[in-house]
Amino acid sequence: MAIDLRQRSVFLMSGMVAVGLYGLHIVLGGMLWPGYDHLQQPISDLTANDAPNRDLLMVFTTMYSVLALLFALTVATTEGSRHGRLVFWASVTFVLLHLISLLYGFFPEDLPNSAPTFRGVLHIVITALIVPCTIATPLLLGYGLRTDPVWRPFARYSILTGFLILLFGSLTAFFYVNKLAYFGLVERLNIGVLQVWTFFLSLKLTRRYDPV
Repeated sequence: MAIDLRQRSVFLMSGMVAVGLYGLHIVLGGMLWPGYDHLQQPISDLTANDAPNRDLLMVFTTMYSVLALLFALTVATTEGSRHGRLVFWASVTFVLLHLISLLYGFFPEDLPNSAPTFRGVLHIVITALIVPCTIATPLLLGYGLRTDPVWRPFARYSILTGFLILLFGSLTAFFYVNKLAYFGLVERLNIGVLQVWTFFLSLKLTRRYDPV
C-alpha cells in the first residue's frame, strides 16, 4: 500500500531519530559503566557479551537499527529511481548496510581478555561486510547527484563523507591490529562521520517532502 505524504515525512524523519538514539546509547552506556573509557574502548564494548548494561543498551540499539532501516528503505523508495543508476545503487547499499547491522544484536562482540565465542567471531565478520556498504553509500549518492543543482552542495558533502569514512576506517583497522592507544577516539570519528551524514540526509529529505 502506498504511503501518503505525511507518512513519508515521518519515515524520513526516522533517520534523525535513529542517530539521536545511537548517540544516547553511547552517552548513557559510558555513564552507567564506571571506568569505561570513550577514548580507548570501542562503542561495541557497551553491548558486548557480559557488558554490565547490555540488556538496557540493546533497547536503544535495537530501536536505532529498526528506525535506520526504515529510513534507508524510505530513501530507496523515494529517491532510488529518481536520479539514475548511481543513486539507485546507493539506496541498495544503504538498505544492505542497515539490514546487516541488525545482526549485531544477535552476534555481540567478545570483551577483551575474555574467551572467544562463535558469536563474537561472527561480530567481526558482520563488521567486515558492513564496511564496503558504509563507504559506497555516500560516494555513490554523491557522484550520482553531483550534476543536480538542487543536490550539488549535499553531493559534494557526500563524496567528502565517503572519503573520510575510508580514511578513518583504515585508521581504525590500523589502531585495532596494532593495539594502539586512542582506538576508541579514532573509531568514533569513523562512525560519527556516517551518523552526521545520515542525520543531515534525513533532515534535507524531511524538509523537501514536508507536506505542510
